[in-house]
Amino acid sequence: MTVQQDAMHAEHLKQAQDHFRWRKDHLEALATLKRAEAALMLHEARIIGHEAEIARHEEQIAHGTADAPADQAGEHARMAHAHSHGAEHHVGLLNAIKAVAAQLEGQV
Repeated sequence: MTVQQDAMHAEHLKQAQDHFRWRKDHLEALATLKRAEAALMLHEARIIGHEAEIARHEEQIAHGTADAPADQAGEHARMAHAHSHGAEHHVGLLNAIKAVAAQLEGQV
């Protein structure tokens, strides 16, 4: 090989290594995005469950336990704790997603 061919060969090898590293990074980033999507879906499921419990509790308050069973001991406190805990994660997750969106908008 000539000196020029050696240089081109070395450059090609370096670029190929860059591509492997970038593709690895992309796959890890996609996996992270799937985890974020799953976290949002889980939070939505918990919100729906909490709303159902609120409706049941409101029914029980308004009409007694004939149509809606009474709360189990500590149930209201547990749901209130779950609500505040979910709020903390909601803010952090949405801030992270908004930061990704801002990064993507800056690349256009």
